[in-house]
Amino acid sequence: MQIKQFKGPKDFELTQFKAVEENGIVKISGYANNKGIADRYGDIPTPFNRTFVYDITEYLKNPVLMLNHGYGVGSIAGKVTKIFEDERGLYFEAELSQRDWPELKHARTVIREGILKTVSIGGMWLYEDVQNPNHLTLAKIFEISLVAIPADPFATFEQVKGEPKEAPKAEVKQTPKEDYKEAIDKLYYYDMEQKLKRFDVKNHTPENAGKEQN
Repeated sequence: MQIKQFKGPKDFELTQFKAVEENGIVKISGYANNKGIADRYGDIPTPFNRTFVYDITEYLKNPVLMLNHGYGVGSIAGKVTKIFEDERGLYFEAELSQRDWPELKHARTVIREGILKTVSIGGMWLYEDVQNPNHLTLAKIFEISLVAIPADPFATFEQVKGEPKEAPKAEVKQTPKEDYKEAIDKLYYYDMEQKLKRFDVKNHTPENAGKEQN
């Protein structure tokens, strides 16, 4: 029987999100996904024939935090210092780079202001419970990015400030042109294909991978 699956990014607003600035370093933490609650895709993360939902094995090989799914060095926003799954969902902590780069400076500013509170997770999403097709039973996490669009309607945001600091001026570049976005998308899915070759998805043949999306 063919397993329903989807490969690509999904966007989530962080639950119990906290942003703290310590010694000039902006740190964020929160739950990127919540078990038992439908996100805006209609997916409900639910364990099925295993004790976990999130497979972070591949991600831990290079736990960087990106901006908008960029794959160049210039798109690195920081690093994820802790990530694990518990009874609530997928929790992570990250530190933002202090680089003097316009997009990154802007990201740090809107995080301080309590505006940016969403991440996008790139990976392989499997729905193995045929009796409950909207149950997300396994998520193979490949990449985490800061983005602006949420997907979890039940997520809440909590702003926690450290010592008062003057936020740098936000510098916002113009929205990328569609041809640029298309090129980034192609690079993203090419990278996904390479990573998926290293996985053996149970009860699924490679030639059918990705044909049925959520």
